Amino acid sequence: MSEAPPWGAALLRWYDAERRRLPWRERPTPYRVWLSEIMLQQTQVSTVLPYYRRFLRRFPSIAGLAGAREPEVLRLWAGLGYYSRARNLLAAARKIVSFHGGRFPEGFDQVLALPGVGRYTAGAILSIAFGKAVPLVDGNVARVFSRLFALRGAPRSGPFLKQVWELAGAAVPAARPGDWNQALMELGALVCAPETPRCADCPVSRWCEARRLGLQEELPESAPGKAPIDLAWSALWIEREGRVLLWRRSGAERFLPGHWALPEQRHLGRAATIGESLGRVRHTITHHRIVVDVRSAALSRPAPKPARWVPRAEVADRLVSSLWRKAAALRLHMKADASRVRFRGRYNGGMEKKTKEQRLKEQERIDEASEESFPASDPPSWNAGVEAEPPKTEKVERRKEKRG
Repeated sequence: MSEAPPWGAALLRWYDAERRRLPWRERPTPYRVWLSEIMLQQTQVSTVLPYYRRFLRRFPSIAGLAGAREPEVLRLWAGLGYYSRARNLLAAARKIVSFHGGRFPEGFDQVLALPGVGRYTAGAILSIAFGKAVPLVDGNVARVFSRLFALRGAPRSGPFLKQVWELAGAAVPAARPGDWNQALMELGALVCAPETPRCADCPVSRWCEARRLGLQEELPESAPGKAPIDLAWSALWIEREGRVLLWRRSGAERFLPGHWALPEQRHLGRAATIGESLGRVRHTITHHRIVVDVRSAALSRPAPKPARWVPRAEVADRLVSSLWRKAAALRLHMKADASRVRFRGRYNGGMEKKTKEQRLKEQERIDEASEESFPASDPPSWNAGVEAEPPKTEKVERRKEKRG
């Protein structure tokens, strides 16, 4: 489309006045936009900010990222969750270097062919970084169009999404397509909120069909949520002569494939003699509620190949997932918390119900977070979700070590 719809000018005026100052908007190169979009998938803006800054300091270019080792990339990602995003980011960077000479491709099909890039992300990169009139649809955009045009249907259903993509494609203008797409997302995040839309503050409310019909709080229709699934795991702490046995999870694992972890009882079978419980940790992955019973154990035969003895001091560097950090914290007495990521919608930041004054304060906090400066080697925090104190015998052992 060459021109924006009738409500487009009002939307862009609002965006120019109200948009948040975010680091990836300051200099929207393809790499910076791509990195931000991958990090923002299912993760709040306020959570992403320090990770984004730290990642860019360590890998300021696609070529720099392409030459990285996966463990280092995962360590920088630790706490953001959804680690396949980090692996895909690394794989895509290597593909860009190998097949595109290190320059981010500009063709839609080429961008879509990169690992971890879908239709939405391709649209974001091409419109924001390259100024191409390519639409995008995320949860915020879908909600805005659902209300503007009073669309019925389950938000994740094929027919509903097909309608939204068609409307988005027809609406995106040739001029300022990147700002246009970001304005739609910002409107959904800050004003056209899921439960309590702030219609009085909405720049396009006069064109909103849902508001005219009094349906703004009913649309989009609610999708049935997934029932939580409870899982019980048994993990083993095996330590010998200052070394801890870790297990490299296979790529076929449903949860956390390829991660270093504590071995589970199912991995070692009769090779492990199970001892006392050290405590339990709780963790959630999507709608799965996992409780891990961590037990001390000893090996009666050599460890299988996927296992490795790691010096106690290096365990922290090996374990990336906060699930296994929490489990290790029962014995390692790690402090703090590896970033309690709360998952909502993209670009949400928890700001949808706040007054203008509160949003200004929130922006100040965002600015402060954006300016944080800490080295990439800073260890993540550890003890969220730990239910039990380490046993007293361990504390006695530590005192003996200090005396020695």
